[in-house]
Amino acid sequence: MAYVPLNIDFTDKQVKVIGGGKIAERRVRAILESDAVIHVISPELTEDLFQLYLDEKILWKKKIFESSDLEDADFIISATNQQEVNDVIKKAAPKHSLINMVSDAQVGNVIFPGTLKRGKLQISVTSTGASPKLVSNILDDLEKQYPVDYEEYVEFLFESRIIIKSLNLEKTEKNQLLESILSYQYFDKDEQNKLTNWLRRQPKKRTREE
Repeated sequence: MAYVPLNIDFTDKQVKVIGGGKIAERRVRAILESDAVIHVISPELTEDLFQLYLDEKILWKKKIFESSDLEDADFIISATNQQEVNDVIKKAAPKHSLINMVSDAQVGNVIFPGTLKRGKLQISVTSTGASPKLVSNILDDLEKQYPVDYEEYVEFLFESRIIIKSLNLEKTEKNQLLESILSYQYFDKDEQNKLTNWLRRQPKKRTREE
């Protein structure tokens, strides 16, 4: 099976998670900020999943899984090691739905990569099931290369880009500015503020009158 790395907008998509244990909890947390509608189908939940349910972050069907639970599912996560349940999921899944099989990633059509998040920056790593330990080691290296405060720098780049795109400049000049803000100089907060203030004083593109 050939996998393609993609970022997918899950806003309002119906996600069905089969299982309420620790593995299901990790999967739910991985997609919690996606604005998907997350349904967990399981007779029991971990303490953390139950708290998410109380906080109205997820929906909970307190029951044993049935094939009818998959109706209208856009994304299915099988977080159970029960082979008979996995077999039912494969047969009952809507044709359009994406499937992640925790017990055997190759059986589904979605693999959860290891991901490092620094605000708007996301770096995902997968070995396509070859070596989860390798993925873990690479993520450890990335955490050292991109520390937590990198999030502020990425936000600075984002805000600067929006301003630069609005300026009354030639495309080449805009590209030069966009390249310049990648300089190590702008890891400094004071330098970021200086540049941002300067950019805001520059002439903007004229909007065409209606």
